[in-house]
Amino acid sequence: MRTIGFHPRLLLAAFLLICVTTLILDVVGVHITRNFMYKRFNDRIEFLAKYLALNSEVSILMGDRNRLNSLVLNLLGEEDVARVTILDNQGEILVDQRNTVSGPLSAVKAPVLLKIDRDETVLFQDRKSLSRRAGRNVGENVGEVRIAYSTFGIEQLIKEITLKYIWFSIGLSIVSALVFYIISRPMVKEVKQLAFAARQVGRGDLELRVRPGKIPETRSLAIDFNTMLDSLNKSKEALDRVSREMIKQKSLAEMGKFSMMIAHEVKNPLSIIKGSLDILKKDMALTSQNTMVGYIEDEVRRLNRLIEDFLLFARPVKPAFRPVDLNALARSLIERFEMLTSESDIRLSAEIPNEPVIAVADSDLLVRGLGNILKNACEAAGDNGEVSIVCWATGDFWVAEISDSGEGISPDKLHKVFEPFYTDRATGTGLGLAFTRQVVTAHRGIVMADNAATGGAVFRMEIPLAAAREISESTANVG
Repeated sequence: MRTIGFHPRLLLAAFLLICVTTLILDVVGVHITRNFMYKRFNDRIEFLAKYLALNSEVSILMGDRNRLNSLVLNLLGEEDVARVTILDNQGEILVDQRNTVSGPLSAVKAPVLLKIDRDETVLFQDRKSLSRRAGRNVGENVGEVRIAYSTFGIEQLIKEITLKYIWFSIGLSIVSALVFYIISRPMVKEVKQLAFAARQVGRGDLELRVRPGKIPETRSLAIDFNTMLDSLNKSKEALDRVSREMIKQKSLAEMGKFSMMIAHEVKNPLSIIKGSLDILKKDMALTSQNTMVGYIEDEVRRLNRLIEDFLLFARPVKPAFRPVDLNALARSLIERFEMLTSESDIRLSAEIPNEPVIAVADSDLLVRGLGNILKNACEAAGDNGEVSIVCWATGDFWVAEISDSGEGISPDKLHKVFEPFYTDRATGTGLGLAFTRQVVTAHRGIVMADNAATGGAVFRMEIPLAAAREISESTANVG
């Protein structure tokens, strides 16, 4: 016996589900409609009864049957009101009027209570004196109002609504089944294609990609399927990238060790060369104006600076945290740079508040780190350039922003400026900004580089204003 396919099963299940759903909706809808209409109608009749009771209070006290009869006749003018009766507190009928209405009847009652909440006059007598003469007390029941009403109109309306629900449900079921059949055919076709593609991938064809279909769900499934295959390729690439990064970190570590060894081996001979040159200058009455002597001194200074940078970057330094006025530290650094650049045309400007900003930090390391940024900014600005430093304190951070009027940093190199040994200058070591990042990281801060909209590079350093106890408990090494 041949089994029913996926598509007919899906269609039959959908049709039965639609029929059952519409049937339940019909029953629930009619029930809710019935309760709602009965409640609203009953509330309306109760309101009329309370309104009549309120207006009948004085007439019952005065025994004015004519006025009560007039009130009842007005109420009988309402549709579906079959009978209105007003009784006194002894149960005697004061007014009883009827109206011919078809269908089953229901009734509501409302007591007539004596209320004195304001000084109103009735036939030149206030209610209080009127109640005293009648021997009544406030809040006492002085009568009752009864209203009988017909629910025939509601029943007829509910029957009409029920019939319309039924016809609407039948039409909805047929249309829904038809629409579902039209939609399901291409969807099933695309699902079969996805199943075929999954089998091919299972056989090892990782280069296969599924063409997204027209149905949103299957299109999304196809895209996710392709994304999964892309993710497999990316995972492989990421693994290769991590491996390369690990090799790079290992190489940097080995290079650091090698740099320290070379620096130590070169520093002593370099000191001997420097000392010998000083003796030679003294014995032979030479000065730095001599071309060869000038060359030797420049190269010795350059090599010494290179060695110092290597040692400073490669040697682990333990920050000595203590309270420091960061604004005062920045002002002192600017004064030093102003003296160093006094003979050049570089213009330094600073906006540093006079108010102290106290943080727990290593002032020497921060001076070196911030000094590296200022030094690079002065070199980038060139002759007749401008360098500015702006400092301010936010709630949790002290911020120093250094900008220059140079050419800025190429966008594809912004992420490299803090990497060790990266430099675009012929005489640079590429360790200054790398050391700055180590210093800022040791203070649990951040440093970033960007280009200003008006040109030039902008470096931003943020140092957290943490308590001494918090940092001293986790004193970090630079590097």
